[in-house]
Amino acid sequence: MMIGILLTILFVSQIDANNNIKYSSNENTRPIIGILTQPAPSSWQKPNRTTYLAASYVKYIEATGAQVVPIRMNQSIEYYSYLFNSLNGVLFPGGDFSEDYFYVTKLFYAWSIKQFDEMQTIFPVWGTCLGFEVLLMLTRRSTDILQTCKGYDFSTELTFTPDAADSRLLGSSLPSNVKNALEIKPTTANFHNFCMRPENFSADPILSKFYKMLTISPDLENKTFVSTIESRVYPIFGVQWHPEKNGFEWKVNTTIPHTKDAVDVMQYMANFLTDQARQNTNHFDSLEDEVKYLIYQYTPEFMGLDKSHFQQLYFFYE
Repeated sequence: MMIGILLTILFVSQIDANNNIKYSSNENTRPIIGILTQPAPSSWQKPNRTTYLAASYVKYIEATGAQVVPIRMNQSIEYYSYLFNSLNGVLFPGGDFSEDYFYVTKLFYAWSIKQFDEMQTIFPVWGTCLGFEVLLMLTRRSTDILQTCKGYDFSTELTFTPDAADSRLLGSSLPSNVKNALEIKPTTANFHNFCMRPENFSADPILSKFYKMLTISPDLENKTFVSTIESRVYPIFGVQWHPEKNGFEWKVNTTIPHTKDAVDVMQYMANFLTDQARQNTNHFDSLEDEVKYLIYQYTPEFMGLDKSHFQQLYFFYE
C-alpha cells in the first residue's frame, strides 16, 4: 500500500456481517496504536525470543479504549508501510538504543510528517524516554546531541515553561488536578542516563524551531533537563519520563510513584495519545487482517518482582 493513499470512508463504527469494517462520521471508535519492539538484552534471549515489548505499554494504551499492534524489528519496508497505513498512531517506548530501533522510528516519524504536510492528516507519534531522545535525534539528524546525566530511578515534579500554556498536551485540556500533581508532587518516574539540557535545546535553531519545550525537571545532581516536548506543527509528542510505569510496574525497591495523583497523570497522558489517534482514519482491510497483527496473538511472561525492570514482557522471534 502506497504512503499517502488514504481511504475516503471515515471513522470506524462497527463490523458488518461479512467481517468488513464499517464506518460512520462520528469518531474512530476502534483506534489501534502501534508500539515498537526492541532487541532483547542477552540475558533475556532464548532461541525463540530475540525482541521484546514491555506489557506496561500495552496496558497503558488498552486502558484508554484502544488496541495495540506490536511493530516488530527486522521486517521489510512493505511491512512497515502497510502498518503505517493501517494504524492510527505509534508509540516509541523506552529502552536501549539500537540501530534497528532507530531505523523503524525514522520511517514512522518521516511518514507522519509527510502525511501531515501533504494531507493535513494526523498520525500521532509519541516518544517515551528513549523514544523522546530519538525524536530529538531524528529532528536534529544526529545521534550525538545528548549529555550523560544522573536520571535513573527517581521521581520528580515538572516545571512548566511559558510554552506549555498554549500547548496541545499541557494547555487548556489539562485538568487542574493533574497540572497541580505534575507541578508540586513527584509523579513522573525517570529511568534514563542521558539528558537534553534546556540551554542546549534553546540554543539549537533546529530543535527550538521544531519543538516547544513544555517542561523541565531536575536530575539527581539537581541539574535541569528537558522533560516534555511537542512539535510546534506536527502531531509529535515526547516525554523523557515514564507515565506508563505509574500504574503497571511493581518492581520492589524502586521510586515509581503509585499514588492516586500519579495514576491520574498516567491516565491523562495515555488518554491524550488515544484521543489524537481517534482523529486518524487509517484501518486494516478487514477484521481478519486486523486480528493477525494485534497483540492478542502473544502472551506476556511474568518476570518476577525483583529480577527485571518490568513486571511482564512480550517476547518475539525475528
